[in-house]
Amino acid sequence: MYPFIIFLLLFPSLFNSQPTSSILPPAPAPAPTTHDPTQFNLTRLLSTAGCTAFAQSLANSTAQKAFNDVVQGGLTVFCPSDVVWDNFSSKFKNLTLPAKTSLLEFHAVPIYMPLPVLKSNNGVTNTLATDGADKFDFTVQNDGQDVTILTSVVTAKVGGTGFDEAPLAIFLVDSVLEPDELFTVHAVAPASAKVKSRSDMGSSPPSAESPDYSPADHDGDGDGNSAVRVDGGEFYLAAVVLTTWMGFLPL
Repeated sequence: MYPFIIFLLLFPSLFNSQPTSSILPPAPAPAPTTHDPTQFNLTRLLSTAGCTAFAQSLANSTAQKAFNDVVQGGLTVFCPSDVVWDNFSSKFKNLTLPAKTSLLEFHAVPIYMPLPVLKSNNGVTNTLATDGADKFDFTVQNDGQDVTILTSVVTAKVGGTGFDEAPLAIFLVDSVLEPDELFTVHAVAPASAKVKSRSDMGSSPPSAESPDYSPADHDGDGDGNSAVRVDGGEFYLAAVVLTTWMGFLPL
């Protein structure tokens, strides 16, 4: 008993104090870091991925609005590196404004396709430039770990991932994607055919040195053209003989 009394006298605060603290609830876990789709800065993200030249061309074009309008619902961009785009710049400068817009939009697909989805996708794919009769589509082809994008003009290889966070994926490509609608020869073919037709109509017979020359077509038993040439030769010979004879006549 006495030890307890002595303990009480020495430490009275242990029995008179009231608890002043309580158990606090655990702190909520931090939310995962994600981009607000409305805050995507495509120019900055493309430049960070190594496509600064392409990003600047996009920023100076009305095509940028098409990119921004669909990014919240999903967007996959295939961007050429700066070296690739710079090598293509002379062609790009010669395009009309609508063609430039279509070319830029041709480098994007209006759905989110991370790399596993892209690797499992084989076949024709529409792009932002697809509009009714204007197909502006390309073919995705997979061979093992390699992913290529095909048009009738170019074959581009997907070289790496520049950005991948839903709903946006950016992939680097080693060639500018050239759509058939802008770079095939179908538009100039009729004109070329007309030129060839006029050339054929006005062309002269091939010479003996020409690979198209055929002796069978130019012998004395040939067509009317051969006969005309023979007659012309006889006329020329008669004229020479007559001139020589007249030269011996006394004046």
